[in-house]
Amino acid sequence: MTIMNKIIYNPNLITLKCVIFLFFGALGSLFPFLPLHMNDVGLSKDEAVTITAVAALVATIGPLVVAPLADRLAGTSSGGTRSKSGKYLKVMIAICLVLSVVFYWLLSAIPRIHKQSVSKRGPLEVSFVCDENGGFILQDRCDNEENCYNWDSDKEGVVLVKNCDYTCHVTPSWKMEVSSEPPLVENTSSGQNVDDAIYEEPYPESEIGIVEITTPSDINLGIVPIPHMCYTTGPEDNRTQFCEVYTTYTDSIAFHLSLRPNENDTGSNESSNFCRYPVAGQFSCRIPTEKIEELKSNNENCQPAIGCEIKWPYNNTDSLLERSQCGYDNISYYLYILVRSIGDIFPVAALVLIDAAIVIATRETSTGRGDVGKQFAFGALGLAVFPPLVGWLGHGSYLAAIITFTVLMLLAAIILVLDTMMPLSPPEWWWHTRCGLLALPMSSVRKYGFEVIALGIVFFLLGIFWNAIDAFLPWHIVKLDNPSALIIGLTYSVAAIIAVAYLIFAEKIIDYCGHSNILILCFANYTVHHLALILIKEAALVLVCEILEIITLHCMWVTAVLYMRHLVPRKFTTCGQALPVIAHFCLGRSVGALLGGLAYSEYPDNFKTVHKWFAVSANAIAIMYFTAYHYYLKFYCIPPAQLPPDPAPSTVQHINGNGNYTPLRVYHNSSSKKGHFRY
Repeated sequence: MTIMNKIIYNPNLITLKCVIFLFFGALGSLFPFLPLHMNDVGLSKDEAVTITAVAALVATIGPLVVAPLADRLAGTSSGGTRSKSGKYLKVMIAICLVLSVVFYWLLSAIPRIHKQSVSKRGPLEVSFVCDENGGFILQDRCDNEENCYNWDSDKEGVVLVKNCDYTCHVTPSWKMEVSSEPPLVENTSSGQNVDDAIYEEPYPESEIGIVEITTPSDINLGIVPIPHMCYTTGPEDNRTQFCEVYTTYTDSIAFHLSLRPNENDTGSNESSNFCRYPVAGQFSCRIPTEKIEELKSNNENCQPAIGCEIKWPYNNTDSLLERSQCGYDNISYYLYILVRSIGDIFPVAALVLIDAAIVIATRETSTGRGDVGKQFAFGALGLAVFPPLVGWLGHGSYLAAIITFTVLMLLAAIILVLDTMMPLSPPEWWWHTRCGLLALPMSSVRKYGFEVIALGIVFFLLGIFWNAIDAFLPWHIVKLDNPSALIIGLTYSVAAIIAVAYLIFAEKIIDYCGHSNILILCFANYTVHHLALILIKEAALVLVCEILEIITLHCMWVTAVLYMRHLVPRKFTTCGQALPVIAHFCLGRSVGALLGGLAYSEYPDNFKTVHKWFAVSANAIAIMYFTAYHYYLKFYCIPPAQLPPDPAPSTVQHINGNGNYTPLRVYHNSSSKKGHFRY
């Protein structure tokens, strides 16, 4: 029982554990379901990717502001008076939590982009038609609306066409007629089929007379004309012409087009029911003469043209037609990106402050280790509990997610405001040393500055690989077999459940394995993780590869916190913890969202290609990191095993001296190798 008390029931850290549990539980209850909320609002995939990337980039403001402010309020820089209670830190965290709640609630107030007509017919019917005179987009009118969309011809976008065929009349609801019978092959003029025409049975020589020879030029091989479509694109001074050929084996063709306003006369017969948008620039379709004659032979009033269906007209990547939908209002997109960008500032800032609070509250003991991992174990427990509850009971709805987020965040803020037990006073003057030597703060910065910068780059790369998977994983899950909101919530939980046991002993494990070896292992794990996503077809199996986040997220983050604790002087405690947050959860998350978003384009389907290259890149970085560290950097990172100098440097002897009295020389871990860490 005594051991359990030491592990869990340290009375001074109970409130800190509660705050960590509630904070990470709140993050887990909201962030997995934000991509689905962006879909519900009506944002396209391109817009959602842009919002995620921009919000992560803007979030850097949080750590850049709160980190130096917290260190200054601690009174440990510029010779200020030291704070004894650490109340400044608790108040700052509470403010960040409350502001997070406010701005994420504002997301729920953003008006949805209504992409249906008034009669709720569903998305407007739309098709593509072209002839020798040009190309047109045909689109139904919105109910009770007479005007068509006023296109800006300078705005280009993508239109995916499929199932193209020769036809007479095309409307927005046009579909290619698919015959279940195989195409007929026309006979030769002699009534024979192709084989008979070319390979004739030999006649006896006695019967040889004047024989009519059938040559290949006389044979109609039954080649069916296929649609040819040519268009120009690019700036006015450098136009490029492209020609596309549609066959039965073509999935879809991507046209990069711009459109002009509607040309239909609303007073003209049936065309008044839909809008007819001409393609800007040169566009033409070749219709063979024999095909024109064939079409007109069946219908004297036929106007031969090539008709095409449009694939994913409103939600493909860089969709041109998206803005022409009924009720489309781009203000929702700009409101969402503004509110989300401001909202993301505060959870990231709170994460920096909570990391610093954990480091300060646990201290570094005489063994060279604190209780950092044990505190993060409660954060992992929060991630394990709340996301699946929101997915299961709330069916992944944003309302259920934001209510859970609000309750947990406000409870954490109340605990911080009322708490009097949390030991957040600044640590002792010797606390920043990492190998038993008495070092002045700035000497530590100068000595390990290069190592800190290198770590920032490593965390940045890890952030890219992490968010390329994490940011839009719900989109991938809903496209797999048997998806559910519960599975989306469990993606956060499966690794967190196992991580609880690991984190209790995290410091000993990291000290044994070495910080750099853990980070190298993270890159190797991302190789497996990205490859696994390519192969998995069943939604539930995604949970198997998400177990890898034990290393790539939980283990990595504790390693980052501990590494920066050892490298950065105590006067820059919060700034030191801000570095991995900025590198991983801000800059890396932003780039990861942009690159990972490429995997979710509708045309072409890039998911396998994007994650394949992520796997290759992670493997290459792991090999380079391993080689560089073990054959070069390792000899510079491991501190030498030596006792403090005797006599102590004069600069140290007179610190806090008062004339005749010389202070005792306190050597951190001077009697053993305690405090020596494997980097």
